[in-house]
Amino acid sequence: MASAMAIGLQQLAPYVRYAQYNEGDERYRVPRRMIYDYEFIYLTRGSALFTLGDEERLLQAGDLHVIPPLVWNACRVPEGGSFAYYACHFDLVYMGRELDFPDDVYVRVDYANLPEVPVQEELLERPVQTFADVELPPFVHTGAPHRFSERFADLLALFERRPFGYEARMRACLLDLIGLLLEETHTAEGVRRDSPHRAMITELVAILRGGDGPQPEAGLEAVASRHGMTPKYARALFKQATGLSWTQYLTRQRMERAKELLRQGGLSVGEIAQRCGYEDLHYFSRLFKKLEGLPPRAYGESLRGPA
Repeated sequence: MASAMAIGLQQLAPYVRYAQYNEGDERYRVPRRMIYDYEFIYLTRGSALFTLGDEERLLQAGDLHVIPPLVWNACRVPEGGSFAYYACHFDLVYMGRELDFPDDVYVRVDYANLPEVPVQEELLERPVQTFADVELPPFVHTGAPHRFSERFADLLALFERRPFGYEARMRACLLDLIGLLLEETHTAEGVRRDSPHRAMITELVAILRGGDGPQPEAGLEAVASRHGMTPKYARALFKQATGLSWTQYLTRQRMERAKELLRQGGLSVGEIAQRCGYEDLHYFSRLFKKLEGLPPRAYGESLRGPA
C-alpha cells in the first residue's frame, strides 16, 4: 500500500508534469480511470459531465475540477454538446527522479475505445501526496474566470516553449492558481465557504486566534453548547471545514505566536512557552524544533543575530 505524504502550504512547491489545452464534442470521452498525481481541469467553453468516485457533476465554463491521486474518475460530453478546457497534472512537491513517471501514462492512451484505462500497478506504490492544512473541493465555480484563464494560458505557454527557467516559472503559475482557488473556496480564517456550519467554525477560529480570550477548551464547549452539539462533534465539523484538527490548528496558532515573540526579542524561551500555553519548556522546545526545523533560541538568533 502506498504511504501518505502530507504537504503543508508552507512546504508547497508543485511540480508540473503535463499541461494541455483541448476541445471536444459529443464524441469526447475519458473512460473510468485512475491518475497518480493531481489534475486541475478548467473549462473555458461549453459543458461536460465529470465523475469523481460516486459523484457525477455537470461542469460549465468557469468551473474548475480538482482530481486527487488514486480516485476513480471519468468524463463525457452530453449528446449535441461540446467543451474546451485547460488541464494540468502535478505533484504537490517533486519527489525525485526515482518516483517520477513519463507523460506517456496519460498521453498515449486510447481513451475513445477503452472501456476502462488499465491501472499502472507500479505507480500505486508512489507516496500519495495530500494537503496537510487545507481541503480543496473537487468541483468549484470560480468567480474570477479571466484570472484563472490567464494563469492557465501562461502555464501552458511555458510548458510548450520551455524557455530557460521554465520549471520555476510554471511552479509560480501553479502556486498562483492554487492561491486563487483557496481565495475562492475559503474565508480569511481558512474556513470552507461551502460549510453549512461556517458561522460556528468562524467563532471557534476566533477563539484559537485570540491570544487573550477564553481558554480554548472552555471556548469550544461554550460554542458547541450554544449551537446544540457536543464538543466532539464540533471538533469533527471543525476539521471538515478547515482541513486541520482542533489540536493541529491550535498548535499552528501557538507556533505563529511563538515565532512572533522570538522575532521581537526581550523574553526568555521559558517565558515565550508560557505565553503560548505551554507549561513544559522541554515539550515546547521539542515541538517547535519538529515543526520549524530549529530550536526556539536558534530560530530567534537566526533572525536577530546572536547576542
